[in-house]
Amino acid sequence: MYDDFAGGGLFKQNWTNWYNQNGGSGTFTKTVQGTRTIGKFTQTPGSSTSWAKFQPMNETFDLSGYRYMNLSLQNAGYAQSLIRVVIGDGITNYNLTGGYVPATDTWTGLQFDLDALSPKIQKEKVKLEIWLRQAGGTYGEMLIDDIVFTTASGGTAPQLSPAVMSADTDGSYNQNTNFTFDATYTDPDNEAPYAVQVIIDDTAYTMRETDQADVTYTDGKDYRFMTKLPAGTHSYYFRTTDTTSNEVTTGIHNLSVTNSSSVIDIVVSQAGYSADDIKNAKFISTTTVTDTTYEILDGANVVSSGTMTYEGFYWNKHVYSIGFSSVTDAGNNYRVRSNQQYSYPFEITPNLWDQYKDEMTAFYRLLRASVATSDAYPEGYSSIAPSAKLYHAAGHLDDAQSADGLTHYDLTGSWYDAGDYGKYGGNQWVGAEIALAYTRYADKESVKYDNDSNGIPDLIDEAVFGSEYLIKFADQLGGEMYNLRNNASFVHPEKSTDNISGTADDRKLTDLSVGGSAKSAGTLAATARAIRTAIIEGDIASARIAELTDFADQCESAAVIFYDYVVANPDGPIGSYSTRGGIPNSKLLADVELYLLTGDIRNWNAASATINALTLGDISSTNYWDMSPMSMAEFYPVADAATQSHIHSLLKGQADFFLSSSDDTPYGVLNQFKNFGVNEPHASYLGDMLRYYELFGDPAALEAVVKGMYWLFGENPWNISWVSGIGTHHVMFPHTRYNEDSNTAGDTGIIFPGAMVSGPNMKDPKNRNSISPWYEDRSLYLDDTNQWRYNEFSISIQAGLLYTVMGLSATAGTGADNTAKPPALPVLSPVIGEWVRGNVTVFAEAGDDLNQVEYAAAGLPYQPMTVSGNVYSTVSGAVYAAVIDESQSLPYVSRRVDVRATDSSGGYTYSSTHYTVAPALPDPSTPLLYDDFGGGGFWGGSAANTTWVNWYNQNGGTGTFTKLTADGRSAGKFAQTPASVTSAAKFQPWNDVVDLSGYRYLNITLKNPASPDLRTRIEINDGKRTYNLTGGWVEVPADWSDLQFDLNALSPAIDKKALKMSIWLKQNTVTAGEMLIDEIKATNQVSGSAPTLTLGGVNQTEGTPQTEFTFTVTYTDADNQAPFAMELVLDGVVRIMQPSNPSDTIIWTAESMNTPPSCLPAGIPTTSIQLILLPMP
Repeated sequence: MYDDFAGGGLFKQNWTNWYNQNGGSGTFTKTVQGTRTIGKFTQTPGSSTSWAKFQPMNETFDLSGYRYMNLSLQNAGYAQSLIRVVIGDGITNYNLTGGYVPATDTWTGLQFDLDALSPKIQKEKVKLEIWLRQAGGTYGEMLIDDIVFTTASGGTAPQLSPAVMSADTDGSYNQNTNFTFDATYTDPDNEAPYAVQVIIDDTAYTMRETDQADVTYTDGKDYRFMTKLPAGTHSYYFRTTDTTSNEVTTGIHNLSVTNSSSVIDIVVSQAGYSADDIKNAKFISTTTVTDTTYEILDGANVVSSGTMTYEGFYWNKHVYSIGFSSVTDAGNNYRVRSNQQYSYPFEITPNLWDQYKDEMTAFYRLLRASVATSDAYPEGYSSIAPSAKLYHAAGHLDDAQSADGLTHYDLTGSWYDAGDYGKYGGNQWVGAEIALAYTRYADKESVKYDNDSNGIPDLIDEAVFGSEYLIKFADQLGGEMYNLRNNASFVHPEKSTDNISGTADDRKLTDLSVGGSAKSAGTLAATARAIRTAIIEGDIASARIAELTDFADQCESAAVIFYDYVVANPDGPIGSYSTRGGIPNSKLLADVELYLLTGDIRNWNAASATINALTLGDISSTNYWDMSPMSMAEFYPVADAATQSHIHSLLKGQADFFLSSSDDTPYGVLNQFKNFGVNEPHASYLGDMLRYYELFGDPAALEAVVKGMYWLFGENPWNISWVSGIGTHHVMFPHTRYNEDSNTAGDTGIIFPGAMVSGPNMKDPKNRNSISPWYEDRSLYLDDTNQWRYNEFSISIQAGLLYTVMGLSATAGTGADNTAKPPALPVLSPVIGEWVRGNVTVFAEAGDDLNQVEYAAAGLPYQPMTVSGNVYSTVSGAVYAAVIDESQSLPYVSRRVDVRATDSSGGYTYSSTHYTVAPALPDPSTPLLYDDFGGGGFWGGSAANTTWVNWYNQNGGTGTFTKLTADGRSAGKFAQTPASVTSAAKFQPWNDVVDLSGYRYLNITLKNPASPDLRTRIEINDGKRTYNLTGGWVEVPADWSDLQFDLNALSPAIDKKALKMSIWLKQNTVTAGEMLIDEIKATNQVSGSAPTLTLGGVNQTEGTPQTEFTFTVTYTDADNQAPFAMELVLDGVVRIMQPSNPSDTIIWTAESMNTPPSCLPAGIPTTSIQLILLPMP
C-alpha cells in the first residue's frame, strides 16, 4: 500500500500541486465518500492547455520486487477532466496512461505492468506524478483511492532446503566465532528469488549467492551470509519469496554466545598459497594469550603444528606469526587453528597465481568502454563470474566532441578509468604494463592463455584494445591527448548519453595532456613489441598474423606521431595524472619502448640522459605518478655499463625502501598510509619488486612480493580480501557506477572479478576520531561522499597487481624463509595512530650497523636526528630523537613522519609512523570552529568537498550555495528560489558529522543582505532525533548577528558525539531570497573558579622498555565540577588519565588521577599534564 488517503500506506501526507504548466492552479484534499476515504485532486486551469502536476512531496521509494501499480479512479462529474499517471526512476519518466485519458463516473481500477516498461525501469528509487488537464478549460476534479503495488501470482512456491548454520569454533560460541548461514533455494518454475534472507534477532540480512553465474533455480542455488555475533542469546530463521507465491520461512532456531576476554582473528591469504612459496598466517588478539600453539588442518586432519612467534603490539592489537612453509601437499580445505578459533579456509596448489590470471584480464575487459558487457566478456571467461547487475549495453558511442563543440571525433573505446566513466590522458600508460606482462615472460606458457579463443593471447588482446583508442587520437588529433570526463551518476553507461553522435550530450575533450601523449607513445610501442614477439613465439594463430602485423605497424606509426608531438611541446601542460619530474618522466617510457621497438639511437640517447640525471629521491613506484622504475627495468639490458650501474643503484635503493618499509609491521605492507588507500602504491611496488627480482635475482625481493600479495588477499587486520570475488570474505562494495543499487539502503554489493580496491586510509574520512589506520567495506549509501577513498578501483590501481599475478604465475616459488632482512629501524614513539599536541618527540632505535639517522616530516627534506641520552644498556646501538612542533597545526591533521638511516653498505633502511594532532580541549578560550567559509574549520578546512549542498527542496523550488566575500568577511551564501510560499530549501554539509562533546553552545553568525521575506530554520541531529534549534521559522537580521543555542538545554538531552547540521530557507512570498553565514562554531563560557593540579609525579624515574610507569596527579575544584578530561602529554603524545578511585564521583576536592601502568620507549621523556573542566550533565 503506497497511499490509501486515510493515513495508511507508505506515504501518509498530503500531495502537493508541484507545478502548473501554462497557468492555472491545483489543490489536493482528503475527503470521505461513503465508506471510502479518498484523495481529491482539483484543477482550475488558465486555459485548455493548462496542466496541473501533483506529487507526494518529493518522495522517492523502493518498488523492488513489485510488478504492478494499481489505483482506483473516479471522475467526480466533470466530463472534460483528464488524467495522466507518470512514474520516473531518475533517468526515464514513463507515461503509464500513454497520455491524458478520461475516467468514468464509477470507481474503476487501473493496473500498469512495470515489468513491461522500456527501457527497463530501475525500481529502487522511483517517484510518482499525477497530472490533470481540463479539455474545456474549466474547473475539474479527479478522485483517487488506494494506490497499491502488487506482484503477479502463480506457479509453485520455492523451497529453502537445506537451511543451516555452522560455526568455526571448537566448544562454546563466543564473539570470535564466525557464523555461516547457508541456504539452498530451489524453485520448480525457475524463478529467481526476490531475496534470500536470514533473520537474526528480528533483523533481516540478505544472503549472497555463492555462484554468480548460476541462473538455474530448479536444481537449487546456494546462498550464504557470514557474521560474528555479540555475547547473548540469539534467534534466527530463513525466508524467501519468488514474488509470485507466498513467502517461505523456516523454523526459528536459537544459539548462545558467551563473552571472551580476547577478540581474536586468525588471518591468512584467502586466495591460497603456492606449494613452494613461503607460507604464513597471523594470529591477532586484543590481549596477549597464554596458549601460543597452533595447528594446520587439511579438512579435519592435523598436518602440521607449532608455536606462534610474538611479533609485538601493532595498530592496537597483539600480533603473533604462524609459519607453515613445510606444508606443500595440494588441497583446497586447509585452515589454521589456535585457541579454539579457525582461520578462513584456503588452498595450497603448485602455482596459486596461475588460476587468477583470468580475473586480472577480466577486470579490464569489464571496463571496456563503448562495448556491451556480453561482447567484452564471453560467458565463463573467468572462474569468478561478475554479478548479473554489472552487465550493461554499449555506452558512450557518441564520444567525442572537440572542446569548442564544433568538431566530432570518433573516440570510442579505451577503458573506463575507474568507478566512473572518465577516460583520462594521464592513465594511458596502463596498456604498456599489460603488454609488458606478456613480453617479459613471453617464453613462459602461463602468459599465453587465450580464454576467448580468438587466436591471440589475452594480454595482447587487452593491450591492442587500449591501443586502438590511442591510434584514433594520433590519426585525428596529431598527437594531442585529452581527457573525457565522467558525465553519469550511478547508472549504466548507455544511460548517460543518447549514444548518437553530434547531439548536445556528447562528451567534450578537456585538459590537453602532453604527459598523456608521452605515455600513449610508450603504450603503443610496447603493444607493437608484444605483438611482434608473440608472432615470433608462435602465439598468434596463423589466420590472425597478417592482421596483427598490420596493427603493430599502425601502433609504431602512431607512437612516433605522439612522440614527435611531445618533443615539439616540452613546455605544454602535463595534464591529468601527472608524473613526478614532469613531462621528461612520462617521456622516458616512450623513449625506452620506442628504442626497444625501432632501435632509433635518438631514443637511446634521450633515455640514457634522463636516467643518468635521476637521483634516488626522484624514484617512487610505477604508476601514473612515475614511469621511471618500469622504464629503467626495461632499459637495463640494452644500457651501457655506466647506465646499468646507475639503474641498479636506483632500483636497489627503491627495493631497500620497500623492503624496510614493509618490514615495519608483521603484515608485509608498504607503511605509507595517506588519505587514499594504501593498496595502490603497495601493489605498484610489488610490480617493481618483481621486475627487480627478474633483473637481479634478489630472493628478498621475491619474498617481499609474495608476502605483499598475502596482505592484499586477506592476511591483514581486517581479515578481508581486497580483491573482488577472491576469498571467503572479500570486498563487496567496490565504488562503481555499474552497480545501479549503490546508493540504496538495500544494496548487497557487486562482484567485479579481480577488482582490487584501494583499501585502508590513515583515518575514516567520515570520522576524524577513528582508529588509524582505518578501513571498512562500506556501501555508497552509507558514505556517498568518501567511499572512493578506500573502495575505489581503477585501471592504474590494478596495473601493478595484474603484472604481479602474471609474473608470479611464471616464476618458481620463494622456498623457505631464509632471506636477509633489512636492518631494523623501528619508530618507538609516537606509534601509528596516536594523538599528539605541542612539541612531539619522535624516537627511533638504530642498531650498531646503522648511522646517519634522519627524519622527514610533512613533506620536508630529511634532517638529522640526535642521540637521546641515558639510553638503556640493553640497546645495541642508540635511540635517536627529533622534536616536531605541532603547536600551530590544525586539529585533526594526520601527519606522517619518515625515518631513515644508512647501513654498512651505504644503502638506506626506512621506517615510518603517522599520528593525528589532537583538538584543543573544550575550554572557553578554545572554541571549535566548524566552518568559517574561507577554508578554515572542522568542516571548512577538511580535505573533503567543503561546500554545503542543497540537499532537498520541499514543495518545489531550488537552492544554491556559494562562497563569497561580504563586508570584508568570508561568507557562505545560501539562496532559494521558491516555487510557492510553501517551498523550503534544505542545506547540509554533505553528510558530515562532528563531535561537540564538552561544548555547551552552538554559535552562528549570519545576516539577511536584502531579502525581507526570508525565514530560516536551523536543525541539529544526533542520529536519534532532530532538534529544531530556532524553534521554527525565524526572521534573519539585516545586520551581522550572532545566534547562540544552548545545547545543554535541549530535551531530551542531546548526544553530542556525532552531530549533523541542517539549515533551511523559506520565503513568505514567491520571490528569491538569500542568507549569508560568516561563521559556525561551538563555544563555552567562563564560570566559577579554575581547578588546580597538585602532587603530580611518576613512580619511576628511569627503567627499561619493560618497566611499567605510573603517573599521578591530584585534581581539586572549588566548584565541585568534574573534569571533562584529564590528559598526560608525554613527549607530545596524549594519554588519558583515569581516577584512582572510580567511585569518587561526587566530591572533586582532592581526587587523585593516574595513568594505567604502561611501558615507555627508550629515551628521555618530557611530560606535561592538561585538563579542562565542565559541569557534569
